[in-house]
Amino acid sequence: MAHVPRHIQMAEDTSILEPHWGYVERVLPCTNDPGSCEYLDAVYWMHDVSMLYSFIMWAVIGGVLAVVVVFRTMKPNPRGASQISISEKNKPVSNESAYSRAWAGVRSFLRRRLLPEGLVSVFGHVSRLQILILSIMVAYLLVFSFVGIVYKTWITPVKNSNLHNRRSGIGGFSDRIGVLAYALTPLTVALSTRESILTLVTGIPYQSLNFLHRWLGRVIYIQAAFHTFGWTLIEANFYQPQPKVYREFIGQLYMIWGCIAMLLLSFLFFFSFQRAIRWTGHEFFRKSHYVVAMIYLGACWGHWNQLACWMIASLGIWGLDRGIRFLRTLLIHVGYVNGSRDFGFHSAQSSIEYFDDPDGGVVRMEFKHNHEAWEVGQHFFLCFPALTIWQSHPLTVASVPEPHPDLPHHTYIIRCRSGETKRLKELALGDINGRDGAPLSSTTTPVILCGPYGTALLPSHPNTGHGASNILAIAGGTGISITLPLVLAATSSPAFTGVPIDFVWMIRRSSNKKWIAAELEELKRRSRTEKPDLRIHIYITQESSESDKTELAEDRDSTSKTANEMIEPVSNSCCSSSSTSSNPNYNITYMDAQHPSLGSIVSNFLESRAQSKLKTRVVASGPQSMGADLRSAVARANDGSKVWKGDMRWDVELEWDDRMG
Repeated sequence: MAHVPRHIQMAEDTSILEPHWGYVERVLPCTNDPGSCEYLDAVYWMHDVSMLYSFIMWAVIGGVLAVVVVFRTMKPNPRGASQISISEKNKPVSNESAYSRAWAGVRSFLRRRLLPEGLVSVFGHVSRLQILILSIMVAYLLVFSFVGIVYKTWITPVKNSNLHNRRSGIGGFSDRIGVLAYALTPLTVALSTRESILTLVTGIPYQSLNFLHRWLGRVIYIQAAFHTFGWTLIEANFYQPQPKVYREFIGQLYMIWGCIAMLLLSFLFFFSFQRAIRWTGHEFFRKSHYVVAMIYLGACWGHWNQLACWMIASLGIWGLDRGIRFLRTLLIHVGYVNGSRDFGFHSAQSSIEYFDDPDGGVVRMEFKHNHEAWEVGQHFFLCFPALTIWQSHPLTVASVPEPHPDLPHHTYIIRCRSGETKRLKELALGDINGRDGAPLSSTTTPVILCGPYGTALLPSHPNTGHGASNILAIAGGTGISITLPLVLAATSSPAFTGVPIDFVWMIRRSSNKKWIAAELEELKRRSRTEKPDLRIHIYITQESSESDKTELAEDRDSTSKTANEMIEPVSNSCCSSSSTSSNPNYNITYMDAQHPSLGSIVSNFLESRAQSKLKTRVVASGPQSMGADLRSAVARANDGSKVWKGDMRWDVELEWDDRMG
């Protein structure tokens, strides 16, 4: 059996091959010159240490996840820690234990410091907590990239010449960051999956993990770039004679795969920036990202198959995610329809209604479909086969799920922008032609669902075993999709009797109220009663009361059908408000090209509305700038010392969702 060169070694018949996990075997005894043998000792030692550090890294990740699970288990039970009961005056009363107050106080203290955004110009609209987690991971990688490296240089002779090779710890360092990049790959893939095991363990929604996915991907690119530069420097400069050594090096199959992997990773890196996504389109980014990422994993396998375990794990995570997605879709759409013998795959048939406005318009989509109900606040991925089967969009359900055996009723409020939502608008207007050239239906369209995903904002039965909380629901535009079902569900639940609920909606024009006309009328009816303590405030940011008398008249006509009400505008230097004499809990404010202060809205709710025995939940959705203001406002509102003293309303929790319709 012929012996092949290993590293700078040549095996003989009397040689012993010493295995090293993740690397080529060591040829012993070493027959090179003393400097080369000492260098080989250092290289193999550094590699073994690199493997140890990669395993330690995963042990730390597993330990952190275990700690998260333990803390989730230790979290005070709402039934035991905050037993809510209804007093004679319909006011919730509770007795918080010291443990519950301490838990809530620490949580409030941490939110005050870690919830606001930081370094927006670099990281975008993310909280300090996410930046802190990324910083800890990067610090770990930096430390263990340089610890355990032999910082020494060996000048060794080249046989049959007067040339010398320069050998140093750069080779071990380049291998170290390459090993860490390989070991990070499964985590990066796991952070990008929709069916995320990390979500199951931590309870963090999958979309909140995308920040770490993006930045760890960039860390891997930097590691790969330094790995490539290090070995290029060694093989093209430090080793002699040149260019013979480099040509032989770059022509090897594993190096060809390495170059392919670096090119693919460069594509993933540069085309993941927002500017590139805007240039090429989001759908091109998604589809190309999937395809190129899978080819990249294969190229990494071909480059260094001794570490194929990390690539196999990455492919396994990706395949599991895709398999569960496919199964979810089948469970929703495959079965019998209407008790008939028609068994097979059946898409949901949705009605669509278009509302025009200068911002591109909005489509309201509604349908019923036979499947298990979702939880309030969850979302589905919707595919529209009439447009394309290759795209799906995450959309929050704007309706309250109905319990079995009633068919769940889906409502979606979708802002028409570019791409698929623009084509959906054209479909609603009958501007898209089918294969036969005839316009497609403008009233119905088939829909394929996958889901549900996301965290439930209310349990299926909130009046059993769960404490209530002060609720401040704030939405901007089509962000109403997440707050509307929450308020509808909470105001119909006995658990929230007497609990303050404020419903705040910021829209550009009064005509936008038509998106949820029926639901808004129902909320106005409930706000007139004493059972739910509901207040509704609508801010119209691009109109003044004088510029929209028609809408005021329409609103007056609609409300007069249920009560004798008059809308009375109240002038202000910057805005005007209108309310009804018989319903002071329903208010409209015209901002005239301004925006309300979210900080004032939050502080006023806490000081004048929130009950001290209940924690406060701020549930919101809207533009990213709105999220930034809310994170700061909620962070300022948290006060751990007040919570410890028993004033629980200052334990303010923000549940933010920027996946607007």
